[in-house]
Amino acid sequence: MRRRMRRVSIASKPELRQGIEDYTFFLDYLKILGMVLFAIGMTTPVLGLVVFDVDTQLMQGRDSLDEQLIWDKPILPYIAGFLILAIQWFKFVEVHHALRSTDLKHIIIVLCFFFVLCLYPWFEMNIEFTADQPHSRAWFSAAWGLLGVFSFWQLSYAHKHKMISSKLSENRIRSLKREILGDPVVAVICIGLSYVGFMTWIVGMVLLVPISNYVLARISIEAAQQ
Repeated sequence: MRRRMRRVSIASKPELRQGIEDYTFFLDYLKILGMVLFAIGMTTPVLGLVVFDVDTQLMQGRDSLDEQLIWDKPILPYIAGFLILAIQWFKFVEVHHALRSTDLKHIIIVLCFFFVLCLYPWFEMNIEFTADQPHSRAWFSAAWGLLGVFSFWQLSYAHKHKMISSKLSENRIRSLKREILGDPVVAVICIGLSYVGFMTWIVGMVLLVPISNYVLARISIEAAQQ
């Protein structure tokens, strides 16, 4: 009788340990947190412009508002920043929609991605006041380059440890990795362009980001059809 009880207790230990180490329930919370942070990142810079204009009107007088109108600001970095986050959002949703499990290390990688995502609006808003400084432009480019690095890392980790369901095929996972890596590559190019000049940097960012993603997406579609 004691031997049987001992066998039952020993057999139940792995099940108990497995239940404690199961982080699958975190997936829903990561998705919700990701959606909130993306929404903040896409809207905070524009809201910051509006609040700054109102503060300027209250503190310096009504006439000073004409000097702070939105068309007098470097609006192109905000457009490029929104476009970059929109592309990152599509990739984030596609990957996390296919996740079927997670673990502590994967969660930490995703949280690192969220940390850079939280810093992104600050770098974007800082451009309004430091657009003439090459180092500021370089840091802004490096910020969204890091988003791509952590996005690639968490996808590769999830794929290696079989956390992705059959919703994403092997071909699509390889194509998605290639598309995600395109962002850090373009970011490195834009870091170099930031020291050439403001217009060169902003035109390169506005054009290279969508073009590179479009080309990589077309390559993935053609590869899937073969």
